[in-house]
Amino acid sequence: MRRIHQTIVIVLLSLSVVSCKVDFDFSELDGKPILYLDMNLTYAPYSYTEEAIPQDAPSSLRGYVYAVPPTAEERDFPEDLYCRMKVFHNSELVWARDNIRLNEFEGLVSADIYDIVPGDELKITAQADGFPTATSTITVPQAPPQIMISHTRINASKFRISITFEDNPATEDNYAFIFEKAYWYEDSLQPSGLERLEPSFGSSEDTSFLDLGPFDAIWEDGNKFYGISDREFNGKKKTIDINVEYPLSSPEYAEYAYYSICIHKVSQERLRYEIACQDKGNNILGFIGLAPTTFSYTNIVGGSGCISCAYAGRTEWIAVP
Repeated sequence: MRRIHQTIVIVLLSLSVVSCKVDFDFSELDGKPILYLDMNLTYAPYSYTEEAIPQDAPSSLRGYVYAVPPTAEERDFPEDLYCRMKVFHNSELVWARDNIRLNEFEGLVSADIYDIVPGDELKITAQADGFPTATSTITVPQAPPQIMISHTRINASKFRISITFEDNPATEDNYAFIFEKAYWYEDSLQPSGLERLEPSFGSSEDTSFLDLGPFDAIWEDGNKFYGISDREFNGKKKTIDINVEYPLSSPEYAEYAYYSICIHKVSQERLRYEIACQDKGNNILGFIGLAPTTFSYTNIVGGSGCISCAYAGRTEWIAVP
């Protein structure tokens, strides 16, 4: 066993020696701070009922912006440092704000953009004194496909959900799912007690951040998103199986227990960005040069981060089996 162990160590050391070498040129970096933005616009033309959410409701642009200090340098920014942000919808200025404080906790952005339709272009700019102007342009995706749901009971607290949909062969698509549970009582217009429905995958009992199951990335932004690209099933029918725990606090609530699944068609920028973030935080072999790495990704010119958009769809509320 000791000889085998020594052989493995020698092989690993050899691999590290012959791994690819990449030279980075930092001569052009001038040490200026930059703006970091992480934002998403959600187009959601659905509602629980027509009375609950108007069909002409605005699309919501949500996220944050903060200042990143110069490379390899710590810097305290002044308290009165503010950012000026503008949103252009098909080249028309539709929203502007001048007093966004550049602090990670205070630089929250919330904008309502009206009259959005798939295919529209949005340009977001952010400016601050002493910073390059950060600019990003995104396009609203087309509608996500209809999804078919089936489920089977596994035990008293767990059941399996199968999600099936047809992918569009003419486009490269990216999807993100949200799983929710709630109680829906008789004569209610909306569900109550809305919570996340946490999935595990296949026959496994538990899941973790590293256990992605059938998905390419998992991230949190108010909701928990499970993202997948169609690169493995472009133009085909795709079925995703997940197991979910749905314990009931009391048996009499069983008839009111429901779940729902949101499917978002997301712009490719978001999934690429989340995969890069995930890989950076978890790819230990990549860090030491023994496996491929996903390099940092951004779609912001003059800054960093990611600005994306999504077309959100939702199933009806489905009674738990």
